[in-house]
Amino acid sequence: MTRLRLCVLLPILEHKYFEEVTYKEFRGAARPDTEITVVSIERGPASIECWYDEEVAAPWILEKVKGTEERGFNAVIIDCMGDPALYAARELVKIPVIGPCEASMALASTLGHKFSIVTVLKSVVPLFEKLVSAYGFESKMAPVRSVEVPVLKLEEKRAEVRAALLAESRKAIEEDRADVIILGCTGMIGMAKELYEALGYPVIDPAIASLKLAEVLHEMGLSHSKKFYMTPPEKTRKL
Repeated sequence: MTRLRLCVLLPILEHKYFEEVTYKEFRGAARPDTEITVVSIERGPASIECWYDEEVAAPWILEKVKGTEERGFNAVIIDCMGDPALYAARELVKIPVIGPCEASMALASTLGHKFSIVTVLKSVVPLFEKLVSAYGFESKMAPVRSVEVPVLKLEEKRAEVRAALLAESRKAIEEDRADVIILGCTGMIGMAKELYEALGYPVIDPAIASLKLAEVLHEMGLSHSKKFYMTPPEKTRKL
């Protein structure tokens, strides 16, 4: 089997900190022979915190995804918990395209009866409520909670974010009957282990869940079904 060449696509404008921490955490968690490349989009939003941000990012995400297959990558992760443009991206290519939210919910559903997502802002909560329905996990979902720190402040407020994540996760477990916690932003990468140790309950880092799913799919030789994710018909399209 050939080694996995994985593209981690940050669907936001280039941000040095997020690119560096993403590569560091992915490299530390990946198998030794997995090749990791982190890229961002050249046009789009600085962060994704609402449906409007997702729509602004979508054309540039799709352009990058198409390019990854053409450049010989074996899989691509759209590294945002909103899974922006995920279904459309799967229509465009044959290689696995992984959304962190979908990957995390699937994993969480095997680790407990109910999971809760603890995310950045209240504005993101409706996105997850819609996604949990689209992915068929309504019966597994406890209420979504937020720490009220914008994505672009995660770096400078990292200690504050950890404390808020711990507090909201405890509420999710004690008040909402959640058994599993999912970190609700891929910008929270690297925080799951510490929270797991403090809580004593599973805490899923969506970025690393996506990485491990990519490695398993590559090892098994599997990708998404083109019966459902059909290749788009050829026609004129102006973007």
